Amino acid sequence: MKILHICAIAPTAKILLQPQLKYFLSRKVTVGIACSPGPEFQELEQNGFQVHPVKIDRSISLLSNCQSVYELTKIIQHNQYDLVHVHTPIAAVLGRIAAKLAGVKRIVYTSHGFPFHDLSSPTQYRFYFTVEKLTAFITNLILSQNHEDVATAQKLNLCPPEKVRYLGNGIDIDRFNRDRLIPAHQIELRKSLGIPETANLIIGTIGRLTRKKGSGYLIEAAAKLLPDFPNLHILVIGGQLSTDPEPFQTELLERIHTLGIEKHVTLTGQRQDIPELLGLLDIFTLPTFTHEGLPRSILEAMSMSLPVVATDIRGCREAVVHGKTGAIVRPQDTEKLADALRTLLSHSKLRQAYAKAGRQRIEAEYDERIVFQRLEQFYQELGVVFT
Repeated sequence: MKILHICAIAPTAKILLQPQLKYFLSRKVTVGIACSPGPEFQELEQNGFQVHPVKIDRSISLLSNCQSVYELTKIIQHNQYDLVHVHTPIAAVLGRIAAKLAGVKRIVYTSHGFPFHDLSSPTQYRFYFTVEKLTAFITNLILSQNHEDVATAQKLNLCPPEKVRYLGNGIDIDRFNRDRLIPAHQIELRKSLGIPETANLIIGTIGRLTRKKGSGYLIEAAAKLLPDFPNLHILVIGGQLSTDPEPFQTELLERIHTLGIEKHVTLTGQRQDIPELLGLLDIFTLPTFTHEGLPRSILEAMSMSLPVVATDIRGCREAVVHGKTGAIVRPQDTEKLADALRTLLSHSKLRQAYAKAGRQRIEAEYDERIVFQRLEQFYQELGVVFT
């Protein structure tokens, strides 16, 4: 059995998809990956994946998109893939068209959050819904990372109800476990990041440096909190990709400088040691206002026994239980974000209670092994046979 996964960029394959792909390698399946070329290819190939470089734009561009479909179709036919599994909005559309042209009988789409959502403009909503509805005709199975999109698809008659299923999202709960941290290493990590010794409370976020991930709102909230918490420090984990449609790093740095809080903020850039970085935090926040599926960063933070402040958007409001594992606030609202963070900064026992409940929730519902087994069952329903 040969399965090809298609996504736009190599970091998605390496960071988000690789754990589940490794699981299927262990089930004696040939696993291929097609995406835009990147330095991550070497590691993916070393880990046993067939990697196919294909330039896939992350925006609509007719000539480039058609070229991508042509190249993907050739790859699928030449390698005789039995199942094609697509991810990320543009790549998911192009990949399904290519799979259909190549005669693939099993086409699966994981929606990491439908591109139409309650924060879309009416025009955007109609356009993306129409695209999703049309491509659903050539899709055998649509998998959602959250329950909300399943309900939305059924309510709007996106496709026959049996075609949309809940997959969920999961993480390695053994790797993301506070008990595995080594205190001496944590001290050195803190020093290497230049976090002042006087900083006794640290709030962090994870995400690419794009405007919609909301790090600008965190910086503005921090400026409001510093008069009451002068030893507060902010850790922004993540970098900026050259392919990001809305680069934000320069604007974020300017905002930090304008607010005069440079000594209270550390931008880490791209990092691999996420559990250890989360281990430095007292509070995690994701002030995103984009189309999330089910943010892995929130799951990782909860698994590391951190209270979470997130925004009231799809995915975030499903992962975080307001008043139990953290707080849900209105998106793009600096005041509300600051208020929620202030409450947690002021009450250590509340932080501890949310942290404990968050870890319990992750163990019960978001262990990646549950997701892998669920996906294996879906494949079997499509006729995939595992040895």
